[in-house]
Amino acid sequence: MNYFFSNKITLENRKEIEEFVNAYPHETSGLTFTSLYMWRDQNRFSYEVINDYLCVAGYSNFEGFQDEPFIFPLLPKKGICDKKKLRDAMEEVVHRFREAGQPFVMRLVPPRLSPIYKDIMPGELLVLNDRANHDYVYLVDDLAELKGRKYHGKKSHLNRFNRELEGRYEIVPMSGALAEEALELLEYIDSRKQVEGFAADMLAMEKAVLNDIMPSFEELGFEGVALRIDGKLQAYAFGGRLGDDIVVEHVEKANIEYPGIYQKINSEFCKLFQGRCRYINREEDLGLEGLRKSKSSYKPFKMIEKCIIMMADDEEAVRRYSFDE
Repeated sequence: MNYFFSNKITLENRKEIEEFVNAYPHETSGLTFTSLYMWRDQNRFSYEVINDYLCVAGYSNFEGFQDEPFIFPLLPKKGICDKKKLRDAMEEVVHRFREAGQPFVMRLVPPRLSPIYKDIMPGELLVLNDRANHDYVYLVDDLAELKGRKYHGKKSHLNRFNRELEGRYEIVPMSGALAEEALELLEYIDSRKQVEGFAADMLAMEKAVLNDIMPSFEELGFEGVALRIDGKLQAYAFGGRLGDDIVVEHVEKANIEYPGIYQKINSEFCKLFQGRCRYINREEDLGLEGLRKSKSSYKPFKMIEKCIIMMADDEEAVRRYSFDE
């Protein structure tokens, strides 16, 4: 299997990677060690440190471009941005893409970084919006408590769950020990869905990812909660930290045969981080209508917009990555 850079994402290099991804306030869900590790095989993630900048590349499973590499935003060591070093690192990366016979494409670039790239390479780059990959960010306290008029509907569902299942449910820490039960629940949930195309591909990838990461759950730095009803696992949610103030929720699964269960598991996950994180990043909607509706319904505190950067004179790349909103 082809990788763009020489180093793969492993448990052994977790510390090195986190020195970069946690030092610079990029706020994007895809640039956490936990996310990179989860999707390392599906996206063939690899990295090198070039001129004191972390360069992570992968191959997208989306938009039918599996054979075309992309690179994440380059992140500086210790969070200190040196424009000359960044310019040199960018030139080296662009050279690597050209050597591979591939268009230079940088993805998941947050707003605070795109002006820096345009400044160090004036007139050379084109920036395109990537709405499907915008992150939804909420206040942890808001989703933990669901207070106020804007959450009235969600709180009603939560109250119904608590009332109807009082004495029957139990909240426990999510852990690697629950791997078999978590996979069984995922299989059951997916068996009741009728999806095809991209959505079906995502479900298949989720199964592979969960099977891969659960044995090393704690060692990878994941934290989460699980919910049992009458002793049987019926919901779970987990994620990883991004710096000191943000938790990224990577996975949330629940059996909808129990009304209000999604409001319950999300609330309990956020309660786990109250007093420890201010924000919860619930990742992107991938352009899927159902996900967009669900994540919007929780009234995000803010969106982390993301864009795609490429060479302005690469007409083919510009055409292919000019997605409809």
